[in-house]
Amino acid sequence: MAEVFHPDLVLLDLSMPVMNGIEAACEVKRLMPMVPIIVFSEYGDVFSEPEARKTGISAVVSKDANLSVLLDRARSVFFPMAA
Repeated sequence: MAEVFHPDLVLLDLSMPVMNGIEAACEVKRLMPMVPIIVFSEYGDVFSEPEARKTGISAVVSKDANLSVLLDRARSVFFPMAA
């Protein structure tokens, strides 16, 4: 779907029906290396930021976090100096 819609940002969960979020992130990065990816998952605590960076994921946000955390992370992807 990313190839069809050409998003500015991809938001993934770690648990998805066809492929997991890590597999999806790797595929998105292969096809669209400049598109930032944020993992938004209730399993975010089992996936560390350093592991995420190795996969090309820009940020990991727990679904337990306030929505403002997700929005702040999304903003920081585009405006790193504002974060």
